[in-house]
Amino acid sequence: MKAAAYVPVSCSECTSLHLQLVEAGAPVSCAGCGGPALVLPGATYEPSDVDLFERIDAAVRFDLKSAGAGYRLASDLRHPTSRAETPAEILLRLVDELPSLSFLLPPLCVKPPSPAQTAEMTRATGMLPTIVVARMRQLELARLRPPAGEPAQALDELTDARA
Repeated sequence: MKAAAYVPVSCSECTSLHLQLVEAGAPVSCAGCGGPALVLPGATYEPSDVDLFERIDAAVRFDLKSAGAGYRLASDLRHPTSRAETPAEILLRLVDELPSLSFLLPPLCVKPPSPAQTAEMTRATGMLPTIVVARMRQLELARLRPPAGEPAQALDELTDARA
């Protein structure tokens, strides 16, 4: 029997990004629309992480407006300024570009975060690279798609035109 785990999934049809229970090696379809979906690289999660993942994704989807900003944020998340950075310090840097993530930051100036808050911030900083990269790729694809009502060109036609 293959183990099932909650993993990050990206739907090709409805562009949703969510944690979904997936059996190892089984084909994946979107739990929301049934469309084809891809398992994204990243950690496996617990059912209790689903809400946090969805809230973070909603914040990133709302605030991330360009693939370029996504590249910067992904690089920042992959290469922190210091290995000794706390999750709160990482999130403080990200909130400048993704202000909707401020829900992850407890009122740090009043008192240090509780162990539960620290654990949530740690899980969030682990989820963020997967979410940011997935949304960045969707922005790139959207830029390449023709506007509604215009005929789509084959990718090789676009490549030939650039040559």
